[in-house]
Amino acid sequence: MKLNIITINPNFFRSPFKNGLINKAINKKKIKINFFNIIDFIKKNDSFDGKIYGGSSSLLIKPKLLYLAIKKIKTKYNNSFVIYPSPQGKIINKNLIEKILNYKSLIFICGRYSGIDQRIIDNYVDIELSIGDYILSCGEISTLVIIDILIRYIPGVLNNINSLYENSFFINSKLLSYPNYTKPKIFNNYFVPKVLLSGNHKNIKLWRLQQSFIKTLLKKPYLLNNFLLEKKKK
Repeated sequence: MKLNIITINPNFFRSPFKNGLINKAINKKKIKINFFNIIDFIKKNDSFDGKIYGGSSSLLIKPKLLYLAIKKIKTKYNNSFVIYPSPQGKIINKNLIEKILNYKSLIFICGRYSGIDQRIIDNYVDIELSIGDYILSCGEISTLVIIDILIRYIPGVLNNINSLYENSFFINSKLLSYPNYTKPKIFNNYFVPKVLLSGNHKNIKLWRLQQSFIKTLLKKPYLLNNFLLEKKKK
């Protein structure tokens, strides 16, 4: 998979991409990262940002620069899927991840200030993705988060793919993860639940399902809507 990142600050990604799972995916040749610096598309004596029509204290990246960058990438990777990380986008989830992974080339637009010109969003962006209902200082942060989420689903990146489906949001139709424990059995007079020491895998599976349901009910009850759609689980 080709990950093409349009940004004014490629150096932001230098350390994260040289460490952890992303670096592992690069070294295994599961992904290839290409940077397209907005500065490279600026004509002499011009700037990459401009004032907002109608009045505002903030600025926008000029649409022509983003258009030229997208055009250059699509000339090389014709069927690229364009992603704009934005608080106005759809919250990223498993279904969206699976949809995005069908594409061999992705384009990420890293916004700044108040975002990007609406004409780019309306005509050249395939999807706006959000990592939460809050504002970040730059689109590079949310782009990094989305890439980290995506690569976990690329076959061969994780040592054990089964571990992916034991995490929160991906077990038991989007429930939170059950509690986990390790050695010692007694820590500061707190005990590991007996069922986990029983060796009865049927009971352990049921206990984990119950605990996932309780955690979700108490912490994020809105996730239960999907879980309860299935009659058997209800």
